[in-house]
Amino acid sequence: MLGSNLKTLAAVVVSVPIVLGQTGGWGKDQVNTKICMWPQLRTAVLHDTLYLDGGDIWWQPGLSNGEVGAVVNDNNPQGVTWMLNFSNPFRTSDNFSAVLEPLYGAGGLNAGNLVPNYRDGALLHNDERMYFFGGLMSKTGTQSKPAGDRVRVFEKYSKIVTNFSPQFNEAELQNNITRYITYGGGASAPSENLAWYFTGYKSINGGPIYLPDGVRKNESEIANITANQLITLDITSPNRPAWTVKSLPDFIKGRANPEVVWVPTGAKGILVAIGGVVEPDFLYSNSKSRDAATSKEVSPGFMSTIDIYDIASGQWHQQSTTGGPPLQLTRGCAVVAKAGDGTFNIYYYGGYDGLGITKPESFSDDVWVLSLPKFVWTKLTPGTKEGRAGHKCVMPYPDQMLVIGGQLAFDSNNYRCLDETVRVFNLSTGAWVDRYDPAVWSQYTTPEAVSKAIGGASQQPSPSVAALFASTYTNTITTYYPYASVAPANNTNPDAPVPSEKSDGGGVPSYLPPVLGVVLGLVFITMIAVLVLLYRRRRYLRKNGGSSEAGTEDAGKRIINWMRNQEPKSPPTVTSYATDMTPGSNTDLESSVGQNQQSMNELMNTEVVRPVELMDTSPPAELHDTPLPYTEVINRYSKLGETPILPRGGNGGAINEGSFYSSSGTQQIDHASTVSHPVSAFNASSTGGAVPTPPPPPAPMNDSSPLAYRPDSDALGNPTTPGTGTSSTVRQNIVSGFSQISERDKSHLRQISDATVSSVASGPAGHHHSHSADGRILSPTVPEGDESRFTASPAVVSPPSAGVFGEAHDYLSARGGGGGGQTPQATSSPLRKSVFSESLEDMNGKK
Repeated sequence: MLGSNLKTLAAVVVSVPIVLGQTGGWGKDQVNTKICMWPQLRTAVLHDTLYLDGGDIWWQPGLSNGEVGAVVNDNNPQGVTWMLNFSNPFRTSDNFSAVLEPLYGAGGLNAGNLVPNYRDGALLHNDERMYFFGGLMSKTGTQSKPAGDRVRVFEKYSKIVTNFSPQFNEAELQNNITRYITYGGGASAPSENLAWYFTGYKSINGGPIYLPDGVRKNESEIANITANQLITLDITSPNRPAWTVKSLPDFIKGRANPEVVWVPTGAKGILVAIGGVVEPDFLYSNSKSRDAATSKEVSPGFMSTIDIYDIASGQWHQQSTTGGPPLQLTRGCAVVAKAGDGTFNIYYYGGYDGLGITKPESFSDDVWVLSLPKFVWTKLTPGTKEGRAGHKCVMPYPDQMLVIGGQLAFDSNNYRCLDETVRVFNLSTGAWVDRYDPAVWSQYTTPEAVSKAIGGASQQPSPSVAALFASTYTNTITTYYPYASVAPANNTNPDAPVPSEKSDGGGVPSYLPPVLGVVLGLVFITMIAVLVLLYRRRRYLRKNGGSSEAGTEDAGKRIINWMRNQEPKSPPTVTSYATDMTPGSNTDLESSVGQNQQSMNELMNTEVVRPVELMDTSPPAELHDTPLPYTEVINRYSKLGETPILPRGGNGGAINEGSFYSSSGTQQIDHASTVSHPVSAFNASSTGGAVPTPPPPPAPMNDSSPLAYRPDSDALGNPTTPGTGTSSTVRQNIVSGFSQISERDKSHLRQISDATVSSVASGPAGHHHSHSADGRILSPTVPEGDESRFTASPAVVSPPSAGVFGEAHDYLSARGGGGGGQTPQATSSPLRKSVFSESLEDMNGKK
């Protein structure tokens, strides 16, 4: 602690409440704060959090102009206990105060004498609670002394109470134990629910003790009397903690600020006390030891001969060491690491001799290792910086040690800040590192230098001490690492003015990166969604027989694909080649062509008997069983057939009329092999049924008029005018159902040969028809010789070919060579999946 040694800063301390305020406010133009030095704090670890309380903390303000202000000490007016969660990474060059969080002991109010700021003392603890024991406080004229038989307790966790909330309480001391004690060495064993406070100093009358600030003249309020005792706290029952005290045996000397560590060996472990001095200079306000000679004679023995306390038996032991530090040391720090072979290594860092608070040479920056049970010292790392004293050490991981706070040698003419408020040391490698990262750690291994020192030592412990290491500690030691890593905070003053952004374009606004991140993220998600939808749409189109995108796919092709998937309502009545082409058939057209090797010329040279006009006839029997042709499906159930047939000169027409097709069209889908007509198309006089008479044919047209209806041709039986040889302009009689078919169908029927029809006139099984002498199929109810009333119905129909008017342009199928008066098709015409040949008149064109 700086204590009375900081006389030149006394005036600054007085002005601190004005600068920082009793509520912790910051001064004018202050934007951050840094811990300059922090001697004589006390620490405790509960689960994953390090608690740092009290001490003589000095702050160095950072100003908005980049400079630093005068060092100040606010004396912790709110009784704040600082917390460091081990999940916070940091670099040793960072502002350590940025990773600390406050725990207000007085609820954010002025603590006063209720929660005074204590220098020195200890935090005695287990894994659930800690007790604020001992230490010195500053005395003011307005504060009354706190009770000496009570201590403050912070309860963070509870194994008994569910939904427990952290809280501060008080605990009563027993057995004449007083909290008026300081400069001792504290240790805790959470697995045993035990804690200890070893030796220390009291006032001459055992009453309240205060800082030796150079003003106090009453010696009864100064802690300069050695306490030769060991205080034990049992926290097994959290509601009734047990405090006991035992006097030290004569061979165990009391001292100031030794380091005490608990070593888990034997039944309950042992306490090992290292260092400490007698008659130190910090006991008095003038920073001078009253008996430096005695200190130099006695104090070095605390490093060369180690005091050991067996907790299970309550017995003290001593063990000499080899190769120890050349200086007597106090106010250093120590931690213990267990090696894989069951041995222990105690790391001791820093400290000073207790006699030269103003002398840098009296301070140590070395790391020493005391190996147990051989009790051999090894200087692991020689000092490279100016030494420090009054700091604390903790182990967040088995292989890491944090050194927090402390002070440099005091200069009465100037304050001196620490380079690094916290330092990080790797216990396994024996090297200082520049950062702490909760994600980087490993199990402890003994450094090579220490192993060599242990192997080369011939010293063996005394039998009584060796017996302490003969059995292994079996109680469970709970650990809470590894820790999740979180980003550290910034301790910039939130009340400080924020510099305005420059408009010269020299930098990116702070809001831009997150905004761009959100926008780009949404764009990326949208692109992924679109690609998924497009992929699914493509799969759907392929699955349903098309690969073209919407808007570019051939509409006619989609209709054909749809119709081919329709199931026929009844079995077809025609077989052979025509049955392979019925709707729903999966037979490939090219394979069908291969099965019918007749040339197109041969088919075109066939003749067909003119159909006989029927008056009031019933429909042919075979037409009752045939399914609807594609053209009827389209005319009845699709939009292509919704437009009625208009008179000459009008627009419209169903797909099966000639006017629907142009010479450039490519969508001929109706087949003569499935031609049928509803029964209503016939006159029902022969059966007696009342069937409506079909409407009269449309008016005649001249050659120059465009076709807007289905004209009947001579090939289907138009009567001629006697004496002229030409067809009459108007049909006066009712023809068969074929009179309503398209020119394309009629052209097709004109090419049916008698031989083809007669060869398969029997029809499919189950359908029996009568036949005329010339091979035409008759109704089964009409006798022979009366067949003139019925239209011939071919059993097999050949593919369509050129009409009787001559050569027609072929736009669907590959055609063979010439013959029958036709001009041969160019041999380079590509083959297609169709055997149909169309003429211009089929498409309502003209020859």
